[in-house]
Amino acid sequence: MLKIFRRIRQKLISENSFRKYLVYAIGEIVLVVIGILIALQINNLNEDKKDRNFEIKMLSEIERTLESDKDYIQKMLKRLEKLDSTSNYFMELSKRNVLYHDSIFFKIFSLNRGISYYINSGPYQAVKSVGIDKISNDSLRNKLINFYDFDLPRYEDNFKHTNRNYREDIETLLKLLGDRYINNNNDINFIAYKNIPLNIFQQQEFLEILSNINWRSGSSKQIYKTTFEELENLIQEVKQEIKHD
Repeated sequence: MLKIFRRIRQKLISENSFRKYLVYAIGEIVLVVIGILIALQINNLNEDKKDRNFEIKMLSEIERTLESDKDYIQKMLKRLEKLDSTSNYFMELSKRNVLYHDSIFFKIFSLNRGISYYINSGPYQAVKSVGIDKISNDSLRNKLINFYDFDLPRYEDNFKHTNRNYREDIETLLKLLGDRYINNNNDINFIAYKNIPLNIFQQQEFLEILSNINWRSGSSKQIYKTTFEELENLIQEVKQEIKHD
């Protein structure tokens, strides 16, 4: 192709036809510019494709993490249901003035059932580190920012505040159970308790522990359920964006 243009140019020069040569030169410049624009367009399309592939990959990671977080929240809610059931059980014993007996010793320790609050923001932070604008959907991007940068820290603080007295209550419960000793049963050593008060279920400290458990449980449930709803909404939004590709 270049040889053809070179021959035409040489022919016009040899014929000393300046006007024809000028037209040719302009045409050649136009063709070069068009070629450059086409190359730039192809390059831009390739870059856009790379960006989109990266976006889909990161959104897929975020989706998997959101699904995992949702499963975790469901497990915590089930744990709270068991804790509520145990707490209500002992409240009934207290109301009926039931005295302690060894058959329910291990059930007391179910009151020690702990809960936690952890949402994995790793994939979101990875996107944020390379530029949150990599997420092209404005609505989805804003919802992710709102959840991870604003709502989540608030939920974490609320959960921490709600459960701030958990360890103190457990320490109080262990003191109420009396003296500890090492028991050996079938050559297995374990910590046991002796002199457990028969009226432990009617003692004010025990009732206060039950009251604290109920309050923590109710407040924590609300945090979990609010988080769960946001996770479900985000999962649907992310899935729609991935399918949109």
